[in-house]
Amino acid sequence: MRASISFLISIFSIVLILSSCGSSDNSSTSDSVVSIDRIDINSSTPYIGINISQLSYWDGANAMVDMVFESEFRSSEWGYDVGADVDGAPTQDFNLIFSSRRVAIGTYKLVFKGEAELYVSGTPEIDGEASPYITNLVYDATHNLTTADVVIPSVITNNSYINFSNTRRTSTSAFHSGVTDIHLWRSSYPTDGSVIFTKEFLRAMKSFHLIRCMEFISTNENDSVNWSERTTMRHLGRPISGREQPWELMVLLANETGNDLWINVPTRANDDYITKLSQLLRYGSDGINPYTSVQQNPIYPPLKEGIRVYVEYGNELWNPGPGFSGFYWARDFADVARAQLNHPINYDGTVTDDQYLALRRWIAYRSSVISLTFRRTFGDKAMMNTVRPILSAQASNGNAYLSEELKWAEGFYGKIRNNAPYNDTLRTVNELWWGGGGAAYYDSNVSPSSSSQATMKGYFDGLPTDDFAKMVAIDATWTRGFGLANVAYEGGPEPGGSALGGTDGNSTLSALYNADTRMKERMIDAHRIFEGNGGQLFVYYVYSSSIPWSFVNDVTPSLVSDTNTTKLQATQFIRYAPKSAPTLGTLLPATISLHDMDKSIIMDSEAGWGYDGMAYRLSPRTDTTHGEFALIPVRSAETKVYRVSLVNYDPPQGAQIEILIDGISAGIWTLQGFVDGQAHVSSSLSVTISKGLHIVRIRSLQGTLWMKELSVAI
Repeated sequence: MRASISFLISIFSIVLILSSCGSSDNSSTSDSVVSIDRIDINSSTPYIGINISQLSYWDGANAMVDMVFESEFRSSEWGYDVGADVDGAPTQDFNLIFSSRRVAIGTYKLVFKGEAELYVSGTPEIDGEASPYITNLVYDATHNLTTADVVIPSVITNNSYINFSNTRRTSTSAFHSGVTDIHLWRSSYPTDGSVIFTKEFLRAMKSFHLIRCMEFISTNENDSVNWSERTTMRHLGRPISGREQPWELMVLLANETGNDLWINVPTRANDDYITKLSQLLRYGSDGINPYTSVQQNPIYPPLKEGIRVYVEYGNELWNPGPGFSGFYWARDFADVARAQLNHPINYDGTVTDDQYLALRRWIAYRSSVISLTFRRTFGDKAMMNTVRPILSAQASNGNAYLSEELKWAEGFYGKIRNNAPYNDTLRTVNELWWGGGGAAYYDSNVSPSSSSQATMKGYFDGLPTDDFAKMVAIDATWTRGFGLANVAYEGGPEPGGSALGGTDGNSTLSALYNADTRMKERMIDAHRIFEGNGGQLFVYYVYSSSIPWSFVNDVTPSLVSDTNTTKLQATQFIRYAPKSAPTLGTLLPATISLHDMDKSIIMDSEAGWGYDGMAYRLSPRTDTTHGEFALIPVRSAETKVYRVSLVNYDPPQGAQIEILIDGISAGIWTLQGFVDGQAHVSSSLSVTISKGLHIVRIRSLQGTLWMKELSVAI
């Protein structure tokens, strides 16, 4: 174990003082409540987040005071099998790799249970300078405790490790049996566990409002099914392959910074896992299992009051690329479900022979189950406030993931179903999810292929491309049209980015482009484009580890967590700047033709255009088909009551057409019947439209009509 239970209680009963970092939205009013005066999507300044990597000896975050959280055990022969016990402690002699980057000068305190002979290896950054060494090695037989100083007299680099030989777990154990409860405390920090994260890392995190922990839990490869498989706080070193950092550690980070927390539920996690995860976040845990009610003195605390938790199912489950196992796991689940005629994803009988429609629906279905599970744990009042479920999809509604998921949710949950598949409560889409959307990466139309002045100028002049605005607009129109916030779960500049790492495989070039001062200006402009086209929450990728996207300085890696790199300067500027005015949509009042594709209008119909291409068909929903509709972005300069009418062809008598503003019904037209093939203007509805960007959705409730224009007059 990392510490005794009594020791842990003393650690986590301390008052965590939150620094505002110059902003009131991250201040703390007590040790258990975060200030409610917090930045959100409707604030006058942007609400932004950051992804973080899983802790490792190479990621460059320098996040943990106890470096063992980031370290990796290898055998004396450098194999991966160290005979680890249930807590990850080696049962043989081993090497502890604590860094592959630069390590600062100082005295690092090593503590473990058992005894061993020690040797530390690290390459001085400057030839001829002193190498690290071990001193003050003491074994306390009474407490079976070894302490030692790891002295680093000059900056070291490359793989740095401590060799443990002739190990014994206790004074009576056999030699070469390993040691337990290992800690390596950074220089100048307490050695009692009272400080968890480095001050620089906390400062870097406080540059944002939200922390997404997708890689922190190894989401793409995390194959956990049962709660018993998850990593606990007792685990030593980096988690085993395909496992997460402890959930409690994420909660501690959010509580320490005051940042909102974004979690990714493992793709294969069963219902019990999801329930226990929701309980851990609300009530805390004893280190193994969550509490099921409020505790006076939890060993590991829940999220502080005022901190929001965003809940996403897996990560990029649409992505079949290397390293994205979630796609294949989700597809397998969907294949089983589509063969079941009474499964919710097959409520209309349309997915039995369509594997990829089944996959899209499965992602939405499982995500909705997670949302409803959190609703049971946190209660209705917390949903969409404290708890914010997210429906993430491929960018720009790629391969129709987002649209099919939204339509399935509306179709299944929009009707009481007393026969299988059952649904006992009517729910709108925005009662299942708070937000959704795709990633928001952007690059230039000039390849960052060299460090020449001309190439770099061309790259930055073309960053971002025009496609970025269109991509954001599509996702914003779909999500906001169904009443969800538009969220980019990942994004940012990616100079030459690829899964293989960097510009044409050259990570040095990528690092050079990221550190260039011009990157700040281009990121600020790109964020303005994001906001102007309906983006509401941008979660940047990634603080450290992946050089094409990294926010730390990979040209000259820092000895501590970076807090002022070019990209961090950009997000700090973005964070405090006034939001950009919307540019998406038609400025009201106006008569809007559905043919005006420059206005980012989206139509969803199987038949499409008719009447010589003048009008678009809107048919109502049935038990086997989703209703056809149009999504029309509009902008209002101020809050006004508008008169809204339709220009349409040959509506049947009594046809009912609904107008929704951002997913909320604003009125219903009952139309007179015509069969003369001429355009007719409906009666007008009085609709209040507030200042800003909105998505108008027009759909048929009864009867089919052909819509030509939407008129919005004063």
